[in-house]
Amino acid sequence: MLTEKNINQSKIPELKDEIFEHDNRLVIRSYSLSRDTEKYLREFVRMAMEGLDRPDLVPVIEIIAKELVTNATKANFKKIYFAENHLKLDNPQEYSEGVSRFRESLSEEGFRKYGDKAKDAQLMVLTTFDYDDDRIILEIRNNVPMTEEEEKRAREKLRIAMQSSDMEKFIAENADETEGAGLGIMLCLTTLRSSDFDPRLFSIASDLRTHTVARLELPLHQGYKPTRERYAERASRGGAPLGG
Repeated sequence: MLTEKNINQSKIPELKDEIFEHDNRLVIRSYSLSRDTEKYLREFVRMAMEGLDRPDLVPVIEIIAKELVTNATKANFKKIYFAENHLKLDNPQEYSEGVSRFRESLSEEGFRKYGDKAKDAQLMVLTTFDYDDDRIILEIRNNVPMTEEEEKRAREKLRIAMQSSDMEKFIAENADETEGAGLGIMLCLTTLRSSDFDPRLFSIASDLRTHTVARLELPLHQGYKPTRERYAERASRGGAPLGG
């Protein structure tokens, strides 16, 4: 288990993001989109993939990581915006109007202000990048749960994106004035497909109470079975669920 006793910790100046690095694992606790933090993550990924002799995976991981961290950060900012403006996330009309107004507030200066507010409110994004000779796991977790409606919408976008390989057609057929056209999800899946990975290796989930997590698990050889596949096999045999 990664603990403060076996990690080297460094601080990023801009918003004092926390970075924990230990052997083949990198954990970043952030509150905004710091260029310094992003650079640190990119350099770690490149070094890790060169060590595994898989430099071809660098752009795949970088694209998906940036998209997921951006989405999680915006979700935290959105919660702050709604609270400050006395808007209810579970009210359809207030939600639609609030999201539209929130988008307009997301300038570069807006990001800096929201980053400070997120830190004060302890609304963080926890990015974990973990790898070995068998697999790569990227997990982006933020401590803002989805509402039931948000989760329903996200699952539907993911389902549709799983069935589509044409981004232009996806945008045209799935325009959504409140949450966008699911471009982030589509970009992640398209990136996986372009590198011959099963898009089902990507998942998004929320417990609807404490957090939301996006997860990607990339096998590095045919003999490795991803967690989801092992869980499905175990469940089909009537066994107990896998832990972790």
